[in-house]
Amino acid sequence: MGADRWGWQGFAPPQYLYSKREFLGIALDPPNFEPGSWIGAGKAIYDPEGKRILLTARPRKVEGDVRGYAAQIYGSKNGRDFQLIGEVTKEEVTALAGMKIHSIEGTQLLRDPLTGEWHLYVSVDTGEDFVWGGIKWETLLLSAAEIQGPWNALGIVLANDQIYDACQARDATIDIVDGTWICLYKGKNEKREERPALAISGDGKIWEKRGTLTIDGQDRLGFLSGTLFAASAGTLFVGMETQLADSRSKKDDVVYADSHGIGHGGGSTPHFAAYRLNIRERNLETVFKALWTPLSPYEHSEHPLLGYSSLVYDPVNNRMLIYVEAIDPKLSRAIGLNETVERLLVYQVPDLG
Repeated sequence: MGADRWGWQGFAPPQYLYSKREFLGIALDPPNFEPGSWIGAGKAIYDPEGKRILLTARPRKVEGDVRGYAAQIYGSKNGRDFQLIGEVTKEEVTALAGMKIHSIEGTQLLRDPLTGEWHLYVSVDTGEDFVWGGIKWETLLLSAAEIQGPWNALGIVLANDQIYDACQARDATIDIVDGTWICLYKGKNEKREERPALAISGDGKIWEKRGTLTIDGQDRLGFLSGTLFAASAGTLFVGMETQLADSRSKKDDVVYADSHGIGHGGGSTPHFAAYRLNIRERNLETVFKALWTPLSPYEHSEHPLLGYSSLVYDPVNNRMLIYVEAIDPKLSRAIGLNETVERLLVYQVPDLG
């Protein structure tokens, strides 16, 4: 995936990925097209054995207070048309983990290079009570010998055990770079201030939390979702950045589901961003950042994306695929947890050189 055209060296320039992206199509539709129905919040990886793209997602709907009701795994030969390979329902996750789980959000799928087992990381609402949007979120690890399952629960691997993630330790971006498992996740404190946090692992099971990350040396609220790549100058994050204010500060254009005042990621404007990760300094150095402008009719003009994204290199077609969870402007009733309809879209950057 080296970009050696026009004198470029190392990883394909994120500026090029952004400027040459093309809308490829709808990868996944939500369970239905009623407000509050979503699909996405997953990870895309390339399966060299099957020569296919694997994609995880969580379906979500409002009817019956269902919320996020499964972690699903899909496969596709062309990166756009996906078939369901397997899923773990919320009830099954509850039984496996031995704890009450109200909802499922962000998921990550990786294959352990030592054992060959599959690791499925699932963000779970473990709060004491049912609350739209959830108060307490943690990350649970499931493992399986085969991609279709059966799955086993290995326990909570990112818990609410630090000041900076006392409310949420979830929606991770996890990749294995040079043999090290690296995790950027959403850390939210008791004040509901949201910052990117860092964790490192040697086996994907036991994680050492390193703390919150600064961006260019500055403390910044926000959420990162994308993919970590090995690049010549160091580990590179590429994906979406959603800058947020204190989530308790209500926005006039967001409809809130209940008195807890939990908003929605669509209330902020996402950017396509690339950062070089300095693990020792716990800092992200800006490489490139640009406002995400929609190129399809399936994205809201002001709030096109929820903020979840995943990138994967397709070696068969020498292209980058970019998956984003998009807020549909025609089907959504408003911006809010139970107001939007969200699809998973795929963009491509062809001919990477």
